[in-house]
Amino acid sequence: MHFNWRTNPTVIAHYMKDADVPRHAHVTLKPNEVCVVLENGNVVGSVSQQHLEVNPQLGLFGLLFGKKNPVRSFVFAFTGPHAVLVHVKGVADNGDEINCLVTVKVEVTRESAPRLLAFPAKGKHVVQAADIADILSPVVNAAALPHFRGMDAAAMRGLAANDDVVFAIKSGVRSALDDHGLVYRGAFITWNSTASEQQRQHQHDLERLQLQQTIASDAEALELEQLIQAEQRKHEVNARMELVGLQAKEAADLKLELDRLKADGERNLQRWLQQHALTEQQAEAARREALKNAETEVDLAKLDAERQRALGAFAEEAEANKLDRAMAMFEQVQARKRDRMALQHEHEQERLDRHASGSAATIAVLEDIAASSDDPAVKLEALKQLAELRKTDVAGQKDAYKND
Repeated sequence: MHFNWRTNPTVIAHYMKDADVPRHAHVTLKPNEVCVVLENGNVVGSVSQQHLEVNPQLGLFGLLFGKKNPVRSFVFAFTGPHAVLVHVKGVADNGDEINCLVTVKVEVTRESAPRLLAFPAKGKHVVQAADIADILSPVVNAAALPHFRGMDAAAMRGLAANDDVVFAIKSGVRSALDDHGLVYRGAFITWNSTASEQQRQHQHDLERLQLQQTIASDAEALELEQLIQAEQRKHEVNARMELVGLQAKEAADLKLELDRLKADGERNLQRWLQQHALTEQQAEAARREALKNAETEVDLAKLDAERQRALGAFAEEAEANKLDRAMAMFEQVQARKRDRMALQHEHEQERLDRHASGSAATIAVLEDIAASSDDPAVKLEALKQLAELRKTDVAGQKDAYKND
């Protein structure tokens, strides 16, 4: 019996108990489908890309040996990628409205499929994109709004803001996706309100479709999958084209800014060159002026040195003249002194001659008295007087001025 586990093209995963699966039902799992098998509440494996009987029963031989059919349940999943639409709405700090649609692309892998059991654990047996959006909406808003609030409307749509917000969303949703068996595969932001409304309306229309349990429904499902993928690619391409347009505009603006900066740089360079040339001219003029002043100072120093030498020569000459006059005066004084001393010597010599002649007469008399007297007392007194006279002559000779 042919079995189709997807009843709607937007179904991402479907948890089914063995009672919900018809007996001897067969399913052909495509490369983008995964089936997780649970027996008695435990995961026993996951399969993909093969034809299998969904819920095989034990044969009569096994039943005879006391074996029982295990209590099975199944998680069928469509790997995707799936587009999860999250509406981000708020108000920036400057009052601008924040209103965009974030499309998060997720995927189910064979390794992550067993963690899809987190949905039936919460009572959700059929998982659609809207159910994942309910989980991601608070996380995406918490990651995106802090970035947008500090910007104006134009900056929100810029490349830098897009890259920052997508990176923040990637970091924020990773844990939530991992807990629910999903893998992040990318995200893009749509600011065009018409395109956002078209995406939401298209998803709503797909959720209302029902697939039949027939072979023909497989072709219909394949058609719808291709339609969904084409629609997703169209919206992603449109979003990226908007970014490319913004990038081209920013590149053009950047080129204009670079041209302006280049022109400013060239103008500043010319101004600097002119200023540098003027500075060099001023420095050269200052140098020449300094050299001129230095030469003037040297000339003045030479003139001052000549003046000092002239003054010194005049002073030396005056000093020499003064010395000559002093020497002449000294010679005159000395000459007068010599004349005066010669005159004194002459007078002293005359006095000594007179004294010598008087002393000689006195000595002759005293010698005669001493020789002719018979009285010893008279002779002694005459000799005594003679000795005193000699003594006086010697003292007079000693104190007299001698002209050497």
